[in-house]
Amino acid sequence: MRPAPLVHLVDDDPAIRDSLTLMFRSRGFRPRAYRAAEECLATAGPETTGCVVADMRLPDMTGVEFTRRLRVLGATPPVVIITASAGATLAVEALAAGASDLLEKPFDDEALLASVRRALAARRGEQEIDAETRAIVARFGALSEEERRVLAGVAKGRPSRDIAQGLGLELRTVELHRANIMAKANIGTLVELARLSVIAASAKTGVAAREPNPPLRRRRSNLRDVAAA
Repeated sequence: MRPAPLVHLVDDDPAIRDSLTLMFRSRGFRPRAYRAAEECLATAGPETTGCVVADMRLPDMTGVEFTRRLRVLGATPPVVIITASAGATLAVEALAAGASDLLEKPFDDEALLASVRRALAARRGEQEIDAETRAIVARFGALSEEERRVLAGVAKGRPSRDIAQGLGLELRTVELHRANIMAKANIGTLVELARLSVIAASAKTGVAAREPNPPLRRRRSNLRDVAAA
């Protein structure tokens, strides 16, 4: 029987720490709470297991800096960052730094649990993609080829004007494509667009890695996978 997974909770707000500790414990996890990033980093190393849930605005550093510091120490647990406010650029920065997900407050318990479970499953290399992840992948299935190219730029945090210049398109065309992408995928914000496209890309990459002889179209970088998601 697999032991209950660890969840390292890093937040300077005692009310949030207590609330998340109770919630995760009631769902079969083993939570460990820390008041600051350095407190958690002091115990981190290559042997660190479980998943980290960290606030973006910690008293000693940002969640992005904390994620990078973990990697420097050789610790590779997935990191879910929670934040009171985020833009697409911040979301892309967090995911590029190695975070597995970024959730905006307020979020419900089930959204956080799903994110943590998805991150732990990816860390274990489990072959099954859960129904939620399959649904996320399917959201991007109706995009046109040009919309996929625009999505690749959006997922990098590039402004519409830069995307237009890079693709040789009018600015209004890029903005229309971006609106169509969000409508087809039923997404309300650029932050949500960035995080879901990365989840979809990760799922497709995982499937490709498990194929014995993956076709050439699977052998793409993550950013290309984002566009194809």
